[in-house]
Amino acid sequence: MLKNLTVKNFRVFKEISVAFSPGINIILGKNGVGKTSILEAVYFICFTKSFKAQQDVDMVRIGESHFQIRTEWEESRVKEAQGNFLKQKGKRFIFDRETMTRMADIIGIFPLVFQSPEDYRVTAGPGIERRMYFDRFISQISRPYLQDLMLYRRLVKSRNAHLKELGEKKQYRYTRQLEAYDVQLSPPMFRIVAMREGYAELFNRHLGELYAGAFSDGTQAHIAYKPSIAAKTEEEFSAAHLGQTRENIEKEIVLRRTLWGPNYDKYIFYRNSTPLIHYASQGEHKLWMTLLKLAEGEIISEIRQEEPVYLFDDLFAELDVNNSRRIIERVMHKKQVLITTTDLNDLRRHGMDAEGGKLNIIEIS
Repeated sequence: MLKNLTVKNFRVFKEISVAFSPGINIILGKNGVGKTSILEAVYFICFTKSFKAQQDVDMVRIGESHFQIRTEWEESRVKEAQGNFLKQKGKRFIFDRETMTRMADIIGIFPLVFQSPEDYRVTAGPGIERRMYFDRFISQISRPYLQDLMLYRRLVKSRNAHLKELGEKKQYRYTRQLEAYDVQLSPPMFRIVAMREGYAELFNRHLGELYAGAFSDGTQAHIAYKPSIAAKTEEEFSAAHLGQTRENIEKEIVLRRTLWGPNYDKYIFYRNSTPLIHYASQGEHKLWMTLLKLAEGEIISEIRQEEPVYLFDDLFAELDVNNSRRIIERVMHKKQVLITTTDLNDLRRHGMDAEGGKLNIIEIS
């Protein structure tokens, strides 16, 4: 659990310290005072980057040259975690007084579930948004998956550079160098696909249980994962992969990019038997995404035997009262939750008792 957060020269803050408690923490304040920035700082420590800024420098307070984020944790293998960014030198992380040399080693130390209004892109946006969502989640739990993903991306980058070179020379043929790349690519690609299939099944189980508990009318939710190359064994996968690349090599060289693999896999979200993207309102997208996040948290708890910290930015936006009450019934029992809001009356309207002593109100002004 997160005990304390201190930021310096971060976004609108010169310096601020915030103490958190177990249970529900409400970060209260008007628009523009930095509520979301508090969540962004926690996210940065856990994932080494922002969920909204394109560059780390965008988070530095105007007129300053650096920012610092310090956190204290309990019931965690790391007790003190610090993230620093200096415009001229980049970022550095220090966990329990040890400098972290690889960013990939940080991901997963603090299990975290985060939702913001921008997550609307996951359910309503293009396929790349869904792939990125599941890649981030699985990487938080599985270090081998993250390593395979990084290897795959490096090899594809080199392969695409070779395709560009062949295109410039107008050599439209399958080369030994391409074959070497493809032989190296097949094993991590197969493992990525297998891992995605396994986690899609896990999500379907937990998401199904959440929907069954939230709706009495038999409403169902389902995730269909469709890889661009499907095979039951690594040998079959390699043969299919090599066959597709050889048959379509001229097209790849003309377009100068790899056309097969995990970058082209699809996730389709269904409510009952209809794809969510085809008909759902903004409120239905928000409800679906919030239940998906709760399923994410349950999977983390099941696999790691450790409940994550939940971060909800503007949780009640787009949710009607009935749907928000379905969510709150499940959120209230979590070990630690951080929720931003502009109005305590909004909490009461959606079913949270601000005077009952169960909420830790943190006012940002």
